[in-house]
Amino acid sequence: MNGMKGKSALAAFKDIVSHFTEWDWIGLGVVLVLLCILCFLIWKRKYGKDAKLFEIPELTVPTKLSLPVNSLVKVWRSFVVEIPFRLRPKALSAPFSLVIGDAGSGKTSIIDNYADWKGQDFRFHPSAVDDSLLQIYLGAKSLVLEFGSALLYDTSSAAFHALKKLWRRLPPSPQVVMVFDANTLLSPQTEYLRQSGHALFGKLKVFGELEGKPLPLILALSHMEKMQGYVEFCEFLEEAGIPLQLDFPAGDGINQIESCLEHFKQHLPRVLITRPAQDYLKIVSFLNEAPLLFRVLIDVLRISGLEQGVDAPSVVRLCLLSEQLHSFGCKPFDLPAGREQRSRLQLNNHAKSALTLAFAGMVYLIGSYSYQQYLVADVRKNIKNIATTPVEYYSEKISPLFVDFSSNLNKDPLLSFMPGFFQKVQQENNYLLIAEIRKYYLLPVLKNLQNEPNANFKTVRWICLLYATSTNEMGEIVLRRPEKNPVDMIKYGPLISDYINYNTHTDELDHLLNEVSYNDSQGYMEDQVPWLELFHSLEKILKKPFVQQAEFNALQEKLTPFVQFLDILEYYKRQADVIAWMKQHTSLRFNFNDKTDLRQKGINDILTLVSHLKLNNADNCPASSSLSDCLDMVQAIAKIKVESDSSEIEINLGGEHFSFRAKQWNDLITRSRITLMLRNIISNHSNNDGWLFFSSPSMYMDTEMNSSNNGGLLFSGKARIDGRLTLEAFEKNVKPPIKALNEIVPNLPIDVSEKKRFNDFVLRNLETYSDHYVRSYLSYFKQFQINIGSAWDLNYVINDLQQANSQLLDVLVKVKNNTALDLSSSPIFQGFAQKLTVFRFVQHLMEEKDGIYPEFQKYQLLMSQMLQEMNAHQPYEPKKSAEEGANAEALKGALSPLGRVAWTMVLNEDGSYLKLTKSWLQNVGIQDDWQQPFLAPVQKVKEYGTAEINRNIAGIWTDIWDSNIAPLLVKFPFNEHSDPENELSAEELIRVFHPKQGLFWDTFKQYLAPLSKFSNGVWVRPHELSNSLILPTDYLSRLNAVQRLSNKLWDGQGNPKPLELSIKPGLLPTFNSKQIPRAPVVSLAYLRQGSTSILGFNQQADWQKFSLEWWKDQPAEVGMEFRKDADPTRVYTDMIVDDSHWNLFKLLQRGHVAETQRYLWSLAHPNFPQQPLNLEFMIQGSPMAVFTNLAGS
Repeated sequence: MNGMKGKSALAAFKDIVSHFTEWDWIGLGVVLVLLCILCFLIWKRKYGKDAKLFEIPELTVPTKLSLPVNSLVKVWRSFVVEIPFRLRPKALSAPFSLVIGDAGSGKTSIIDNYADWKGQDFRFHPSAVDDSLLQIYLGAKSLVLEFGSALLYDTSSAAFHALKKLWRRLPPSPQVVMVFDANTLLSPQTEYLRQSGHALFGKLKVFGELEGKPLPLILALSHMEKMQGYVEFCEFLEEAGIPLQLDFPAGDGINQIESCLEHFKQHLPRVLITRPAQDYLKIVSFLNEAPLLFRVLIDVLRISGLEQGVDAPSVVRLCLLSEQLHSFGCKPFDLPAGREQRSRLQLNNHAKSALTLAFAGMVYLIGSYSYQQYLVADVRKNIKNIATTPVEYYSEKISPLFVDFSSNLNKDPLLSFMPGFFQKVQQENNYLLIAEIRKYYLLPVLKNLQNEPNANFKTVRWICLLYATSTNEMGEIVLRRPEKNPVDMIKYGPLISDYINYNTHTDELDHLLNEVSYNDSQGYMEDQVPWLELFHSLEKILKKPFVQQAEFNALQEKLTPFVQFLDILEYYKRQADVIAWMKQHTSLRFNFNDKTDLRQKGINDILTLVSHLKLNNADNCPASSSLSDCLDMVQAIAKIKVESDSSEIEINLGGEHFSFRAKQWNDLITRSRITLMLRNIISNHSNNDGWLFFSSPSMYMDTEMNSSNNGGLLFSGKARIDGRLTLEAFEKNVKPPIKALNEIVPNLPIDVSEKKRFNDFVLRNLETYSDHYVRSYLSYFKQFQINIGSAWDLNYVINDLQQANSQLLDVLVKVKNNTALDLSSSPIFQGFAQKLTVFRFVQHLMEEKDGIYPEFQKYQLLMSQMLQEMNAHQPYEPKKSAEEGANAEALKGALSPLGRVAWTMVLNEDGSYLKLTKSWLQNVGIQDDWQQPFLAPVQKVKEYGTAEINRNIAGIWTDIWDSNIAPLLVKFPFNEHSDPENELSAEELIRVFHPKQGLFWDTFKQYLAPLSKFSNGVWVRPHELSNSLILPTDYLSRLNAVQRLSNKLWDGQGNPKPLELSIKPGLLPTFNSKQIPRAPVVSLAYLRQGSTSILGFNQQADWQKFSLEWWKDQPAEVGMEFRKDADPTRVYTDMIVDDSHWNLFKLLQRGHVAETQRYLWSLAHPNFPQQPLNLEFMIQGSPMAVFTNLAGS
């Protein structure tokens, strides 16, 4: 068995090798040689230097680091990545220097001063300075790596491997800059210098071993400013233009360092001339002491082993550096003279191109072979998956297995550009694929066809497919009409296409197909019963008044299998050719039979006729069309005369005879189209919104109120009437189709019930349209309002109302014109006419005679007269004398013309313009809801005039009060607490308050008398006075207070009358007779002014009237009478006030008020004045209330 497998593998290898051409073998040879060279270079780089590794001397350091192997190379990689690819070669080819030195030796300062790396990142030359072990500086002309001091003292193998890994990535041929601190040389510490030197030179030798050759060494002494004379020496060299560059081209710097400054001594005379004497002495001292410093440096170098071995590094430069100043001409990072930076591999452009092409060819051949090998192997592996792959996934999983090695870009574009290595293998794969497709896809379908209708036709077709190839006649037949194949071509299309393209070995099919059990029974479509049922259903449909679109579509769908069967019969006209080919080229035992009784011309004609008839939505009237347009379409369909064959279509089948005419079907389609169109119109306007009569969008412009403003100015309202609700729209779009109902619909070839349904539908829409029409104009007029915000607005509005183009007149004309519809032509419009009677008053108001509107002119004339009175400039002439105060003529004279016009409205006089306007509105018949535009100007006149009247009344009342009464209220007795000299005289009281001649009452009667009415002793507001007239807040209260004062002081004829006070004397005062022996006792108490007295005795007293004659100046006194028993002599003590006009009130003020009504006076006893006696009188109410009440109002 193993031998057989070996032979099979050998045969396969020989088959593969046989496809190789001469150029293929050459290419494989080149590839093999290049691979060998590459392997050798890798081996040499990795293992060639390991035998020469320098052993790093071990030093004891304070801290030992565990250094990761890739720690240094990571820093380098991150640095290189940051450099743009196109700038990277040039950047990395800059002079390359490695800087080493002990901690604090000044490495970083030297790099900062001389490497010129700061700011280079702006030209995309970055630096990496964040790592403590390795810092990388990319300057303008240098690339510098600074190693940390911790790395110098690291003796672990990890440190060596980290350096080795880093070295592979670095540019070739670096130079080493070793930094020493001059301070350590000036004050040398032997142990420190020995340890530091071993660390530095140990790493220097490692660098040489890694590079494969000794590296040039540049010595840099930092902090040279610590040495006296160095600063002055550098300043002199910079002034003289002498560079401080100490190069050793021969590489023997260790032998020349001590005397390297000797040649500068020749410039000392120049120093003496150009520099101060002190600087000269310092420079001379520096040149003399510098060799001592250099000698210490040489000792350190020799102790560290610089001269040990043949391959010791050569000292090529010495740099004396300072942090305080720049050493002129000193460039520690420049390459030594005669040395250039070169890359590891130098190839010219031709060599690079050749190498690139060779590599590309190698990749192409190897890739082509590997790719094709993978393809054929994958195909062979996946052939077994056909058995479990559904046909739905054929395109995705099976079709790609047919690999095409030709230049067909549609299959696999890669193979079109590759040499073919496995074509014969793929041919075998294709054969296996076809065999599997037959077994698992095509033969199962053939067996399933035996259970389907028309199995005979389908079986022949499928067998034709099985034998079809891309070169025989069967393939041409199958591909010509793929839609007639007995399977779903969407599912089987790719499979059939691949099968025909790659089908071979058809001779193997005979045996497979002869084993299939075929169905020779008659198919469903060959049975005559379904055909007879079909023709009977066609006869029934012709008897219907119309057919629905869905019903007709169902009929046509029902015809589909019958038509398809006829198509199959037509398609299988080549059935005989297929059968003949099979009989000639195959050995099948299938019974081929293609005879049928359904090949009648009448059957094909009737199915073709019905199948091609159209009944669809294209005949429907769009919802955007008007009723007139739809009726025109209906009438056009009704008038269509279809030219059709008048001959009968005869069919004889199953012993039955069927006869059809094309005209019958055309008439059915016409009836159906008209009926469905009318029903579609009803459906489109099923909401009966009334817009049936108009197309959409409407062609009529809307009637807009106040189109020139926002509806918020004088003439307000933003009502809009749809353009379809106008006289023009009604006459053009509503009236004609309504009239046409009696002319078009009765003559349509449709059922009577359909005609009635349509007529009712149109009338319902007319009813809705009439409602829209009437409501729109009612709303249009009611929304028209006149808003007057100022007197200027009022004048403007009244002027506008008198114009021929008045906005109110325009609204009335529009309402009048559009509601005067001629609806007498048809009884259908009677309901519409009845609704329009609501605008009858507009027709009456706007009845036109000789181009004018007489009734509306009456209103205009009324407004004109009112405006003339409002704007009158002549002074007002009172109808009666102002003294009489009749109807407040004086007040009218104080008003403006506007106020006088409003005054008649306020008093609701018959001649007021408000009453005249309302009377005119009533005569015209304008109801309250429509009166606002007519009443607004008059009401605003009343409003503004009333405001003026109110202002004048308030002003007059304030003037009367402030000029006549207010000055008196601060005087006594109106003000009880006024100064003694501020006292009201009787003349002042009479001049202002006298009921007949007083200034107050005289002015009141002239101006304000109509505003109040004296009823039952009180002034009240007249009920006929308009509510818009606002009396001053304190008007009635103050007026009644003045009235009460006048009533108290004067009688009805204007004669003064005394003030009546009610006074009752109290008990006589008593005293202790033991304290005053034989003293007289009180026998009488009295209160007196003028001739009026109140006497009190030692008995129960009554209230007595005290008449105060206020207009007279009389003294007032209160006192007591004393007497002894049996002694006729009387003694008196009293209190007298006689220095005021109001002496009684002054006397009362001198007493003491107790418990509101009790007045007490303290009077001295004649014999014992040390103990006063209290004399008591009681007074009802406040004696001065008549005065103080007025003051308090």
